[in-house]
Amino acid sequence: MKRLLFTLSILTFANATEQTDTIVNTTNSDMLCVARYPSIYDIKEINGRKRRTIIAPREEVTAILKPGERFKKKREGYAYCFNKTMYIKSRNSNRMEVSNEHNIKAFLTNHDTYDLTVYEGKTREDVDKTLGIPKACGKYKDGEYCNQALGLDIFYDKNTKVKNIYLYGNTVHRGKLPFKPESILKLRNNEGPLGLWVQKNYKKLFSKKPSHYSKNLIVWTDLTEHIKQVTITPKNGHFELSRKMKNGYNLFRNDWSESGEAPVDYIQAIEVEYR
Repeated sequence: MKRLLFTLSILTFANATEQTDTIVNTTNSDMLCVARYPSIYDIKEINGRKRRTIIAPREEVTAILKPGERFKKKREGYAYCFNKTMYIKSRNSNRMEVSNEHNIKAFLTNHDTYDLTVYEGKTREDVDKTLGIPKACGKYKDGEYCNQALGLDIFYDKNTKVKNIYLYGNTVHRGKLPFKPESILKLRNNEGPLGLWVQKNYKKLFSKKPSHYSKNLIVWTDLTEHIKQVTITPKNGHFELSRKMKNGYNLFRNDWSESGEAPVDYIQAIEVEYR
């Protein structure tokens, strides 16, 4: 019996690590595919010195894979395709890996963390249970300000209810997104594009024009029963927490010095205010 189980384990591992540069959508729904290709250089010796010139720049390509369709890498690189039921990746060596039940659950949770609609009417307990415990929290106003994930912070009011969410850093491409309303549809989950189901929620949420759009401020009001306002600003809209703690709470970092005061804005961000 043990020998049979060992044989089955080997077969399962082999099926999950096939050598291929092509991903096939074997599910019944669309998959989002992302391929990242590193820069390619040519090294030549000129006058006794080696010089490096770029042949192909670093590139990220996205595509939607219909059921039964194939996604083939055009050159050596890292690629992955996913939806709510499967996550497949092909590494540089073309070693194919298929997610198991545990991995896909963690992967989906990571994407749901950046879905504004999942925080509607939620409390700190709800978020901790479904999305995980925050990395750090500071006592702020009458509630708590928490660093929930990379590029996403949450402010809980005195009743521990989600009051504000702040998106910044890699989530907004480190400030490289154009200052336009449609840029909010191109947010990332720090690692890559948001899942198709999250993108669908965003497109529905921001289908109407902003109530205010100027050179340095974009605002949507009354988007849903729970979302009071969404604001895009060219300046920082989040607070940075330090590692130092006081009375069980992290302190805020201000100009790289430790203090208990909130720092000055400095990075482009998106603020979501909930009722």
